[in-house]
Amino acid sequence: MPKPNTNAVSENAIRQELTRILHSPIFSQSDRLGRFLRFTVEHALSGKDDGLKEYVIGTEVYDRKPPYHPSQDSIVRTEARRLRTKLKEYYEMEGKDDAVFIYFRPGSYIPVFRSKDSANPAAAGNSNHELFIDGAGVHIAVIPFLDVSGQQLSSTYARGVTDELVHELMQSEGCRVVAASSVAQLGSQSSDIRDLARKLGVQIVFEGTVREEGNRIRVTSRIVNADGFQLWSQRFDAEADSTSLFSMQEQFASALVNRVRPQQTVIRVAEASAGPVILAVYPAILKGEALLEEGTIAEVQSALSKFREVAQTAPGYARPHCGIAQCYCWMALHGAPRSVELVSLARSAAERAVELDPDMVESIAAMGSVLALEWNWSGAETSFQHAAESGPRASGDRQYAMFLTTMRRFDEAWLRLENAQRIDPFSYLQKVASAKFFYLSRRYEEALEHFAEPLRYGPLPLEVQLYQALIHVQLGQLDNAKRITRFVQRSTGAQLALRAWIAEILARCGETTTAAAIVDEFKILSPIAPISRFRQALLSIALNDPENALSLLSTSFADREAELPYLAVDPRFDPIRQSPQFSDIVSRVRAGATS
Repeated sequence: MPKPNTNAVSENAIRQELTRILHSPIFSQSDRLGRFLRFTVEHALSGKDDGLKEYVIGTEVYDRKPPYHPSQDSIVRTEARRLRTKLKEYYEMEGKDDAVFIYFRPGSYIPVFRSKDSANPAAAGNSNHELFIDGAGVHIAVIPFLDVSGQQLSSTYARGVTDELVHELMQSEGCRVVAASSVAQLGSQSSDIRDLARKLGVQIVFEGTVREEGNRIRVTSRIVNADGFQLWSQRFDAEADSTSLFSMQEQFASALVNRVRPQQTVIRVAEASAGPVILAVYPAILKGEALLEEGTIAEVQSALSKFREVAQTAPGYARPHCGIAQCYCWMALHGAPRSVELVSLARSAAERAVELDPDMVESIAAMGSVLALEWNWSGAETSFQHAAESGPRASGDRQYAMFLTTMRRFDEAWLRLENAQRIDPFSYLQKVASAKFFYLSRRYEEALEHFAEPLRYGPLPLEVQLYQALIHVQLGQLDNAKRITRFVQRSTGAQLALRAWIAEILARCGETTTAAAIVDEFKILSPIAPISRFRQALLSIALNDPENALSLLSTSFADREAELPYLAVDPRFDPIRQSPQFSDIVSRVRAGATS
């Protein structure tokens, strides 16, 4: 049976080729590269190439001792780059007539073996089946944004957003930005994108427009590939405030870059560039992430389909597996029944993402989210801290903040949320996380002040408005709470979790008859209702049925529902907080995964 990646090349022929390479003048002078090559080839021939990870090579070849963190010690990545260069040099000179080629794809430590008749390293390395190609990150050009309104403020925004976008991209790992002067010399948005990309030698071109209407500014940005096809488009609306020009321009640019920046480690550290497969699936990835941002069950389910599609097309690409994990985590935290099954699916996806790219911030943060939903508190915190140390990401900081909130570490959580806010204040998920934090930490007045200008960073999601209604209830402002809840009731679809939330708030406002009618119409408290026992318990408390709430929470604990850790901090459980049964459930959840 042929070994992995041998392409029918015999083991004997591979070993002979290895010996020739190691005895060549290029390699005989470099003992460490020789050890690297021999170790990986022997490991692959043994049929264990799945174990060829950066940590293994660091400890076995370069004698790194614990605590050894590949994310902090780049020896293996640096040497892998040297090894690919030396192999290329060898096959261009004395090995040009060898019958067997040994080479490494960018971003991989698993050697590939090809016979001379079937392929050559250069051709194989640039195949359309490759995720990565030789290069140093993604090469990008930014065309100056167009002012389509012809107003003074929109013109200022267009210039400012362009400058800030170039700056943000230049600060982002894995991005190589062509100088603005080079773009200006070759033309503007009226130029042919393919011709412009060819002349500048870039893979990606940013372009966009700025529009001013009334007191609103709209920034629309697009990414176009070197063939002229649009890969992605994003639109942000904000107040046209001339007194905060600099900060708004920075936040527009930061939010844009946060949505599209390279995530794969091999690209971030400039060891490789995006190959044709990544560029081909990039629109679907960004569409999936945009759908997840919308934060409704329909959009999240659509996002999940997108991520699955990409994972099937590019199984070696970690980013869609992160998306799959985050979709399942979102569902588990939004009233889904049998959430433990969703968490299990999220774990499988997160494990796959970490396996494919153990140093990718999003992979590490996804695993942190899964561990938190499994009540593995120490493991979750270790993952979140590792993600934070690996680089700033709005999603990672936001997930860490929600974990810290359940731990009642509110000051630390707020610092994480502030980091995420600076990176992407337009994010719907960020707005929801902020509202949830304010409510759970009981910072009610601060919450109302924070959301006093809802149009500054675009409209507020329905979930944020429901948290606002809960805050008004806590402050005794029942008319405001009812007004917001009625608006959401008219705007929402048939999502059972939102219906339960609406009924709960109306009951807390004293409208128990209306609340009971909603409960009866949608059978929300039925034992077979497709909603978590946790959400049913909240509704039971609002309907003044504490005994049923405690019974439901016991079932929720037995089912290990993902939302249960919020028991310790959610003000809605205050009416039963002194109950011994309630305290016992909280203590057992706090005991963690072993309880």
